[in-house]
Amino acid sequence: MITVKFFASLREAVGHDHVTLDADTLPRLRSALAERLSKEAQQALWADGVRLAINQQFLASDWRTCDDSVGPSAEIAFLPPVTGG
Repeated sequence: MITVKFFASLREAVGHDHVTLDADTLPRLRSALAERLSKEAQQALWADGVRLAINQQFLASDWRTCDDSVGPSAEIAFLPPVTGG
Protein backbone atom coordinates (compact mmCIF):
# COMPACT_ATOMS: atom_id res chain seq x y z
CA MET A 1 0.00 0.00 0.00
CA ILE A 2 1.18 3.49 -0.77
CA THR A 3 0.18 6.83 0.69
CA VAL A 4 -0.72 9.53 -1.83
CA LYS A 5 -0.66 13.11 -0.52
CA PHE A 6 -2.20 16.15 -2.16
CA PHE A 7 -1.02 19.68 -1.49
CA ALA A 8 -2.53 23.17 -1.80
CA SER A 9 -5.13 23.53 -4.59
CA LEU A 10 -4.88 19.82 -5.42
CA ARG A 11 -5.99 18.95 -1.89
CA GLU A 12 -9.02 21.15 -2.42
CA ALA A 13 -9.78 19.60 -5.81
CA VAL A 14 -9.47 16.04 -4.50
CA GLY A 15 -11.27 16.73 -1.23
CA HIS A 16 -8.71 14.87 0.89
CA ASP A 17 -5.18 15.56 2.06
CA HIS A 18 -4.21 11.94 1.39
CA VAL A 19 -5.47 8.54 0.28
CA THR A 20 -4.05 5.04 0.61
CA LEU A 21 -3.93 2.95 -2.57
CA ASP A 22 -2.68 -0.43 -3.70
CA ALA A 23 -0.21 0.39 -6.48
CA ASP A 24 3.41 -0.48 -7.14
CA THR A 25 3.91 1.22 -10.50
CA LEU A 26 2.88 4.56 -11.97
CA PRO A 27 0.47 2.91 -14.45
CA ARG A 28 -1.27 1.20 -11.50
CA LEU A 29 -1.28 4.50 -9.59
CA ARG A 30 -2.95 6.25 -12.52
CA SER A 31 -5.54 3.48 -12.75
CA ALA A 32 -6.24 3.50 -9.00
CA LEU A 33 -6.62 7.29 -8.99
CA ALA A 34 -8.98 7.14 -11.98
CA GLU A 35 -11.16 4.60 -10.17
CA ARG A 36 -11.20 6.45 -6.84
CA LEU A 37 -11.39 10.15 -7.75
CA SER A 38 -14.04 12.29 -9.41
CA LYS A 39 -13.53 13.53 -12.96
CA GLU A 40 -12.87 17.03 -11.60
CA ALA A 41 -10.17 15.75 -9.23
CA GLN A 42 -8.59 13.75 -12.05
CA GLN A 43 -8.53 16.83 -14.29
CA ALA A 44 -6.73 18.77 -11.55
CA LEU A 45 -4.10 16.05 -11.08
CA TRP A 46 -3.56 15.47 -14.80
CA ALA A 47 -3.19 19.21 -15.53
CA ASP A 48 0.01 20.56 -17.04
CA GLY A 49 2.62 21.56 -14.50
CA VAL A 50 1.50 19.23 -11.69
CA ARG A 51 4.60 17.72 -10.09
CA LEU A 52 4.88 14.31 -8.48
CA ALA A 53 7.40 13.27 -5.85
CA ILE A 54 8.13 9.71 -4.78
CA ASN A 55 9.56 9.46 -1.28
CA GLN A 56 10.37 13.20 -1.34
CA GLN A 57 12.23 13.01 -4.67
CA PHE A 58 10.70 14.80 -7.63
CA LEU A 59 10.08 12.60 -10.63
CA ALA A 60 12.13 13.90 -13.58
CA SER A 61 9.76 12.54 -16.23
CA ASP A 62 6.05 13.10 -16.78
CA TRP A 63 4.15 10.95 -14.29
CA ARG A 64 1.19 10.81 -16.68
CA THR A 65 3.14 8.66 -19.17
CA CYS A 66 6.01 7.17 -17.15
CA ASP A 67 6.05 3.44 -16.33
CA ASP A 68 8.34 3.60 -13.27
CA SER A 69 7.93 1.49 -10.14
CA VAL A 70 7.03 3.27 -6.92
CA GLY A 71 8.09 0.61 -4.45
CA PRO A 72 6.24 -0.86 -1.50
CA SER A 73 5.07 1.58 1.17
CA ALA A 74 6.03 4.55 -1.00
CA GLU A 75 4.88 8.06 -0.25
CA ILE A 76 3.63 9.88 -3.32
CA ALA A 77 3.07 13.63 -3.25
CA PHE A 78 1.19 15.68 -5.81
CA LEU A 79 2.12 19.37 -5.93
CA PRO A 80 0.37 22.01 -8.01
CA PRO A 81 2.20 24.14 -10.55
CA VAL A 82 4.25 26.91 -8.95
CA THR A 83 3.05 30.40 -9.72
CA GLY A 84 4.27 33.77 -8.71
CA GLY A 85 6.38 36.58 -9.88
